[in-house]
Amino acid sequence: MHMSFKFSAGATALLLGVLLTGAPALSLSEQYETPPEQDPAVVLEGKENGPGYAVLSPVRSDGFLRIYQLQTDQGVEQIEGDGLLKLRLSEIRVLIALESLKNDASFVDGLKQAAMKPVDFVESTVTDPVGTAKSTVSGVGRMFGRLTKGVEAAVSGKGGSPAELAKSITGQARAERELAVELGADPYTFYAPLSKKLNETASVTTAGNWTVTAITALLPGGMIVSAARQADNFRTLIVDSTPAELAERTAGTLRAAGVAEQTISRIAKNPFYTASEKAVIAYQLQAMPTVQDLDLIAAKAADAESRDIAYFQLRRVVLLETYNRTISGLGQIRELNGIPVAIRKDGLAAVVLPLDMVAWTQTVAQTFSSMHEGMAGLPFPPTGVDFLITGDLTPMAAERLTAFGWEITGNYPMPEGPVH
Repeated sequence: MHMSFKFSAGATALLLGVLLTGAPALSLSEQYETPPEQDPAVVLEGKENGPGYAVLSPVRSDGFLRIYQLQTDQGVEQIEGDGLLKLRLSEIRVLIALESLKNDASFVDGLKQAAMKPVDFVESTVTDPVGTAKSTVSGVGRMFGRLTKGVEAAVSGKGGSPAELAKSITGQARAERELAVELGADPYTFYAPLSKKLNETASVTTAGNWTVTAITALLPGGMIVSAARQADNFRTLIVDSTPAELAERTAGTLRAAGVAEQTISRIAKNPFYTASEKAVIAYQLQAMPTVQDLDLIAAKAADAESRDIAYFQLRRVVLLETYNRTISGLGQIRELNGIPVAIRKDGLAAVVLPLDMVAWTQTVAQTFSSMHEGMAGLPFPPTGVDFLITGDLTPMAAERLTAFGWEITGNYPMPEGPVH
């Protein structure tokens, strides 16, 4: 549900003046809070349990993202962020739908025939960490903590996987991509059980007259994700491109969007995005041709050093493009104390972030205070600030941000599409 928190700048003029002049601001910022623990039934509106999963209580937060403990057949997995949780629950739904195919005798026969052909079932090369560790700080929380201390992180990971020549020759690789997209899943998913199941299921296309359409016709309609959320041209791009072609097109699109070569190379090497997600970043940036200095946004995406930071940056790019297209046109991106902030064409600043639960912790206070001070120090300071997030704020956080003179919009929905 879209809920807006609108506060009059006039009603907080005195507090704003105090903050800008400095004196009592310290006493305000010294008051912090512990992020609330929440009931998963409330957060997920009754969907905390479902086929193949249970979200354990309580749901914690670090002031930026919610931190979930997800129980599945594979064990307990910590998931940081509403977006990644929605993605994983969608993947579990697709996995269960594909597993239901074992009840169809003709499909099982097709699997047996495929197994006799010279195409091995290749499991995902990306492991999916599952454990019981309960951290109270997300990667995004650590990222903002470092930025407020002026420390930048560098990525030094390797991406990519060996080419599967046999699968390519038989058409199985394309069938796997088509199957995934038809079910609303990412063919390059990091969720190892789904990756393995997609590979196995697509192998039947090498046996007899099996097609992806014939496979999906066997699936119970209520269990699969609607594929209509993905634009036809993007779906075609993912299905018809080999991994190498997709990487080449992604780089070309980033180049066309004005992203620096060094940044393009770093995004290509970053192991925390799937190939499809890198393409999403590229095409979303390209869709903002009149916004200057988009490389600052792309560079932050390239910096991601964990899966939750990567998905946060992916969601931010999608949200920023939506804001630019549907709410107010953006003119440029400015970096304030290590944090990119959009400046609208009408002179307002747009702080657009996919945050789940903003609580006034010390790190949150330092992050937004630093951002506020940075805007005031610009040669042409913004005439106001539009603070838009996808989640909620505690009353204290809303009070503090309103004291800055920021206008707040909470619970803004992510647009329909492959990014949750």
